[in-house]
Amino acid sequence: MKLSKIVILLFIILLCGSQTIVAASDFMKDFKSKYKLVDLDLLRHPVEEFVVSDFTYKKDIANFHFKEGKMYFLRYINERPTTAIFIGSGSASIDIPSHGEGQLLKSISGRADVREDFEICFIRMADDFDLAVKEKFSSVTKELKWKDFTQAKEAQGEFFFKPNINHFYDNYFQLLHSIYERSEDGYFWIDFNRYNYLFDPNRPQPVNVGYEFEINDMLITEAVTLNSGIQTDILNTDLSSVIYPTTAISHYADIEMGGLDGSRLEHAKADLQIVINSDSLKFVNTFLHYNLKLDSLYYNDNPVDYYRRKDFKFIGIILPEYHYKGDTLTFTYWYKGKNFDYVLPYVENRTPSKHTFTFTIPKGYNYIMQGMSEQTDAGRGKVSFDVELMNPYREFYFQGLAANYDTLTIVSDMGVPINFLKSRAFTKKIDCFVPDEIFETSVMNAFNFMASKVGAPIGTFGISVFPERFISMPGMVQVPQILCYDRGYTEPLGGFDIFSGHSMAKQWFGHLLKPQSGREVWLETSASEYLSLLNIGNQNSNAYYSNLVLSKDSLLKIEQLNRIRPLYSSDRNGDLIATNKGVWVFHMLRYMMLDLESGNNPNFNKFFHRLCLRANGKSFTNSDIIELAEKYYGDDLDWFFNQWLFGVEQPEYRVEYSIEKSSSGYYIDIDVLTMNVSENFKMPVIFNVTDINGGSNLVRKMVTGNECSVKLGPYEIEPSGLVFNELFSVLCKETTNKR
Repeated sequence: MKLSKIVILLFIILLCGSQTIVAASDFMKDFKSKYKLVDLDLLRHPVEEFVVSDFTYKKDIANFHFKEGKMYFLRYINERPTTAIFIGSGSASIDIPSHGEGQLLKSISGRADVREDFEICFIRMADDFDLAVKEKFSSVTKELKWKDFTQAKEAQGEFFFKPNINHFYDNYFQLLHSIYERSEDGYFWIDFNRYNYLFDPNRPQPVNVGYEFEINDMLITEAVTLNSGIQTDILNTDLSSVIYPTTAISHYADIEMGGLDGSRLEHAKADLQIVINSDSLKFVNTFLHYNLKLDSLYYNDNPVDYYRRKDFKFIGIILPEYHYKGDTLTFTYWYKGKNFDYVLPYVENRTPSKHTFTFTIPKGYNYIMQGMSEQTDAGRGKVSFDVELMNPYREFYFQGLAANYDTLTIVSDMGVPINFLKSRAFTKKIDCFVPDEIFETSVMNAFNFMASKVGAPIGTFGISVFPERFISMPGMVQVPQILCYDRGYTEPLGGFDIFSGHSMAKQWFGHLLKPQSGREVWLETSASEYLSLLNIGNQNSNAYYSNLVLSKDSLLKIEQLNRIRPLYSSDRNGDLIATNKGVWVFHMLRYMMLDLESGNNPNFNKFFHRLCLRANGKSFTNSDIIELAEKYYGDDLDWFFNQWLFGVEQPEYRVEYSIEKSSSGYYIDIDVLTMNVSENFKMPVIFNVTDINGGSNLVRKMVTGNECSVKLGPYEIEPSGLVFNELFSVLCKETTNKR
């Protein structure tokens, strides 16, 4: 035998001894075959054709009426169709049993419900829709006509259904999941005109209404997500009651780092332990960032069937048998790649869980994170260390590489050491270098101010400040020291305090927050931003208001583009609204609680402090936020949060006033016209009355409805003018004229 063949044989023996080579199970072969069928091209496909008339199908909150036309059934699996095409005359009627979700739909589509006629629609199904049609109508088998095929293609009926990188779920996997368990309440998806409606019993919130916001969009806008079976209007504060099929209990990962920059995952083995919340489960949805390439996946130390499309976060796992509510399962993932997002597998429910790591890194490289042990020699020019996090995390990021640095420690006012990592590569000769005195002073001022407002950071006994390449986490703050920023532009806004404050605020409102659902994630973005804004205001009050005006201008531009959305839906609509509108919500609450006579605000300070403790202490909902705000405001605030958290209204005030003299003194008669809001809209507005002697008097009045009259006075000294919406007490546009 030639030497080369011996080497190859030995390599194969060693390879087989180090990992198990397993052929796909019979079930997986069947699954992959069916997966191809649900994507089968429609042209020249045999179909069942039905001539239907006056047929109504109800699916949870939606009603579809097929007045007259032809219905085609296609793509049969297990002798049942999984696709239907209707061409004819029909209509859809969907009432949204939620004020908040209705407002979101209205902001996207123009109305808070669906009343839509259609001439063609596509259906994907794994429920009893086909049986309902067959019960009423007979069929003939034929081949789909070229004319009908072309018409169906032009309607792009399946465009938004096909799995792509922008989908959170693999729709084919979800459809097949339901096909294997086919029942009356199974999967149903329908696309008509610019709408689509989905009922997926295997999502945390099965009911979804989507809308193509702009013609030729590449991704449908998710307008409505709800639990199933809602018969009457649900309170906005009850929207957070999401039923997740699984909950993560713990993560353990053994990660080997490498690459020229020390931030590549050469090899990772991660154990994800979950508990089942559903009554029974065989198909499990998990996720891993698409930049991380999955090599293999095990369940209870044995290979398990799974399906993952290339460059797709979604990983659908198929268990060998059903498991039931309360069962605990452990999955082991082997993967590699480069990712600065989230390095671990996860499930839909992002409830904080225990995180434990073992890192193996090249010698001479430095990684810093909370809970690190001492480094030990791992051989092959590498060292290893363990990480045991003190708190449960929703998401965990880590410093990829911190090399060639010294440490400068400054103790804060409350005794917490702030460790500045001083990179030797950063010199004062580098363009855009932030001088040490500005850098360190700004960071320390931010920490000391924020600690005075909301107390010590949760679970943190020391802070490390990184000058580059990091996401702020508890105990770690990323503040760039090489930063090209226009000082002429930023000084009126707070200068370098903008950057240090933004990152430092994450110590209190960051990755330890425990939102119960996606409807609370707005708090993480906006509360930290507002804490940063308070820090800026502490240094320069004018800069505080300048930042507010910038946030307002951003929101007005979003409104002009017809893209303003309810604040609570930020998980579906990005951080821009969450940041800018959330800041204004806190600002308005602050000035609603302000004591106008003393200028002090102890109630808001207490509210913000308690909010930090509550949001970091245990899982919270929007209801908890409202309850805290009401406690320190001293009255009901449902109206406020319905408008600013769950609604999209942004008022425009047109104010006219006159100054009148009477026997009892001077009065100011004010007429307020409020536009772009509903007739029951109301907000307390602060007025500033100035007098001819240079004095001023602040007054807070509730402005209600579309037209409102307010009378101020009497005043002994003649007023010289009126400022409406003093201190920017309301997010609005306004014009004020004296009659």
